[in-house]
Amino acid sequence: MDVLDSKESGEKFLLKVDGLGYDVELPFVVVPGRDADLRIASFNLVGQIKLNQDLGRLLAAKIREVVREPTKIVILTAVEKALQLTQVVAAELGVDAIAVAYNRIKPHMEVSRRPLIQVGADSITSGGKFLAVYERDMQLLSSAENGFIIIDDVVSTGGTVMGLYEILEEAVAHSSDDVPLLHGIFCVATEGSGTSLLPAPVHALAELPVPEAVSG
Repeated sequence: MDVLDSKESGEKFLLKVDGLGYDVELPFVVVPGRDADLRIASFNLVGQIKLNQDLGRLLAAKIREVVREPTKIVILTAVEKALQLTQVVAAELGVDAIAVAYNRIKPHMEVSRRPLIQVGADSITSGGKFLAVYERDMQLLSSAENGFIIIDDVVSTGGTVMGLYEILEEAVAHSSDDVPLLHGIFCVATEGSGTSLLPAPVHALAELPVPEAVSG
């Protein structure tokens, strides 16, 4: 069996993805939670060139099954863990640019001179955070001809996705009164049961183990 080694110590979880051709070794880690610390299988795509390319091709194929004319959609993602994956997906679909929500205000956004949308979000791995898009991304979002998709690496509580959807609603409101046409939320894996209240169906390649509360 081919396995992509995580190169990290400790107990591992083998992520199996149909069509990938190899399993992906993920380390179990403990992260702070609201009521207790949580033990999760840590899925980190940053710097994983081959894995991003291989998963990106599979995710692009899934998007083609769901979305007609994918070259006319606008893709929205958040920095930083899903960014490389999303760039691969966009290239596979023939999409020239993606909208990116940043996790903090950056100097090039010129917030005193340019429009900005900023919302709060929450996730298991990064806790409470902000997501922000500035003029370039707002223009891209408002130019969609065939609606939107959201791409993330892992969907667990749905906090990041809800923050991205709030950004979509505000960006579209700048140009029309329409509700954003969100074709779907696409990710490598789901984790837990936080997807039922999201604004569109979640399409995942695999499933991660449910986070477990740990004591002490």
